Amino acid sequence: MIASSPRWSYVLIACLLVLRVPSLVQPAGADQGLYAYVGTRILDGGLPYRDAWDQKPPAIHFVYAAMYGLWAHDSVVAATDFAIAALIAWLLIRLGRALAGTAAAGHVAAMLFLLLGDPTLSRLAGVRVRSQCETFIAAAVTAALLLALESGRRARARDATAADGRSRAGLGAGLGVGLLFGLAASLKYNAIVYVPVGWFALWLAWGPRQFVRVGIASIAGVVVPLAGMIGVFAAGGALNDLYQATIRYNLEYSAETYTGPLSSLRYLVTFPIGQARIDSIWTVGGLGCLILLGNALRRDASRWTICLPVVWVAAACLSIAINGSRGLPQYFVQAAPALALAAGVAASLVWPAQRVAPALRLAVRAVVLLLVAIAAWRVTDFDKIPRNALHDLAYMTGRIPRDEHLARYGGRAEDKYVALSVWRLARYLGERTSTADHVYIFGFSPGTYVQAHRVSASRFFWSRPVIVGFNETAPGYGARGVLDELERATPAFVVLQTHDWAPPPGDSATYFLTNPLLSAWLFANYDRVRELDDENYEVWSRRAGVTGAAPR
Repeated sequence: MIASSPRWSYVLIACLLVLRVPSLVQPAGADQGLYAYVGTRILDGGLPYRDAWDQKPPAIHFVYAAMYGLWAHDSVVAATDFAIAALIAWLLIRLGRALAGTAAAGHVAAMLFLLLGDPTLSRLAGVRVRSQCETFIAAAVTAALLLALESGRRARARDATAADGRSRAGLGAGLGVGLLFGLAASLKYNAIVYVPVGWFALWLAWGPRQFVRVGIASIAGVVVPLAGMIGVFAAGGALNDLYQATIRYNLEYSAETYTGPLSSLRYLVTFPIGQARIDSIWTVGGLGCLILLGNALRRDASRWTICLPVVWVAAACLSIAINGSRGLPQYFVQAAPALALAAGVAASLVWPAQRVAPALRLAVRAVVLLLVAIAAWRVTDFDKIPRNALHDLAYMTGRIPRDEHLARYGGRAEDKYVALSVWRLARYLGERTSTADHVYIFGFSPGTYVQAHRVSASRFFWSRPVIVGFNETAPGYGARGVLDELERATPAFVVLQTHDWAPPPGDSATYFLTNPLLSAWLFANYDRVRELDDENYEVWSRRAGVTGAAPR
């Protein structure tokens, strides 16, 4: 059995990773296109928000700059997600052992994470959730908790005769834990709610006498990445841009989904139950949390230690709720390691011990596995895993063409992202422009810029901040701000997306063509062309004699 033979679990973990390999040919999703475009601008010497405006905190853009600097292809998104998943699985193996004192807890957690947390189980085969901010947050938090627990264990194992040796080790551990949480918060500010989870882990590992010093060191660690981020934007003269994009806009964005404090509290309390009905990792992880909470009522010396996954899950729920109640799939990615760990540690508690009679032990294990499997199967379409893997494998081996492959990623009426349309538009613009030309796409197709290797004529390279009127009375914002940049650059092509934002605020093409400032400029300088046969876009070409500026 897995509980007594970790070698078999390693084989299963390897198989679960192999099932993800075909996904390396999947395209980047729409959000990933945002990060990739800003990342490419960083590689060209630009700065987020000042030169390319997105609402996410800056760390994700620098991560994507590194990714595309290493491999400038959309496949780097899925490849990075694959690597992070393997890393988290390894961390969970060690974390489970540190918490439960048995290899089984970590191995079960790793397998549940890789199986039930597989992105391919979500819509569009997972392209929307791969390598999101929450993917990297999950890795940073998992690593921080393991570092906290392992540092205390190593200090106790050494049992250094010199107290100053233990003190230095504690300060180093606290600083390292804090740095990881600071990096997580640099990816999304709401990740700061995980810091108390780290303090709980440090308290468990180092005890109350050492905790104060170690905890203070962790605070210093949190500050370092955030202070460095502020320093970069201060040096680039973009502190106000950073504030407007990542704080003010996000506060308004989150508030759009809540009517008040009671509304937000109601969502925080109810969404885990709703999620457990549609996502098996929440089903199994929620059951694990209940078992661990029940165990905390016992007067066992380890009861607080094994409650760590519950505290982690609670913090993940709070982080998700801070994002708003839209229920976007990427928001839930950050909770997957915590839920898997809760299930793994709970399994190690309820799994019959070796002293139980073999026949009874086998019968109980079979019943437990059967009940959990039925619960997971009822809420998850596991057939997606082989179906999607076989499709991606067919494309990987050249048995289906690229357009047929991309056609499965988006295409419903409610989809803002249609991979085939993005690819077609990128090819169209790439064939008709040079790197000396600006282009402008008013919509939600940022991946087009990346695939076509072209620069947007405006820092607002996606439309929603403009359409919702964010900060529109301030210089450089709103339709007026976009128009000023378009007049300076005069892009070779203006592309208006016709199927993106559902009302309100409405699709991008309608907004642009009905806005007096933008439409007057467009009609005076551009002609509608119909060479691109794609219902998702209107393409306008610059008239002869109208000149444009070179990309900055």
